[in-house]
Amino acid sequence: MAPVVAEIAKDNRNTFAVAKMNVAQSRQTVGKYQVRTHPTYIVFQDGQNVGRAGGVISKAKLLQTILSAVNN
Repeated sequence: MAPVVAEIAKDNRNTFAVAKMNVAQSRQTVGKYQVRTHPTYIVFQDGQNVGRAGGVISKAKLLQTILSAVNN
C-alpha cells in the first residue's frame, strides 16, 4: 500500500497532505484513535477526524474516502 499512498500524496500535493506514523513508536496515538487494523487511514480536516478506512484497499477507494471526507 505504501506506493499507492505515495502516489496519491504526489498527485494531490496541492490539495491535501499525507503523513505516515509508526504505530510501534506511537502507542498513545494508536489508542486515542482506536487503530485496530493495519494499515489504517484516518482523514483529518482542521484537526478533526472526518473519515477513515482500514485494510488493503484500492487506490480508487482510498482516494474516494479522502475526498468524500474533506468535501463534506
